[in-house]
Amino acid sequence: MKATFLTLLLISGALAGSDPAPFPVSNSSGAAPARFLSETLDDRIAEMKRRLSITGRERGPFGLYQNPERTPVVTRAAKEVPKTSFRDFIKDIRISLINSRAKEFLVGARLFRLGQVFPIVREGQRISVRVEAVSSSRVTFRNLQSGELAVRRLNDLPEGVTTAGRLLRVPGITNLKKSEAEPLRIESNSPPPLP
Repeated sequence: MKATFLTLLLISGALAGSDPAPFPVSNSSGAAPARFLSETLDDRIAEMKRRLSITGRERGPFGLYQNPERTPVVTRAAKEVPKTSFRDFIKDIRISLINSRAKEFLVGARLFRLGQVFPIVREGQRISVRVEAVSSSRVTFRNLQSGELAVRRLNDLPEGVTTAGRLLRVPGITNLKKSEAEPLRIESNSPPPLP
């Protein structure tokens, strides 16, 4: 290790004592241009722009137009949305409960009262509605824009349920009287009963 250090010390001393190499001197009086630039910077930039592949494209890598002055021409035909009738708006209201004594009804978790005004939004269409009347079997609404009235009746029975006089006849439910024999009705195209 000592020998290596002494050798490096002697070599560095010999190199420091030698004359430096002369630099080439140009004959021109001004400063020489940089190695990669032409005489004028604008010519060099224009030449590089011509070689880029993006100059022939209308849009850049991010989908934007290369010419900042250009604005896209958008020609979209507006879709004509068919108007929904007021009755269809009201028909789709799912009333869960009616309190005819307090003149209020329940839709989902919201409570509505007689005279209350609220908006209904359906498929982007919005109308303002006021509750006009509340009874045990129906609710009457008024469209505030057109003045039209619509009634939502609640005596609609589910599919398959029929009334026979005052009693409801529901498929699969028999009478409480054991003396009456309810016939078993079997339909060949009906789905199997759910557990």
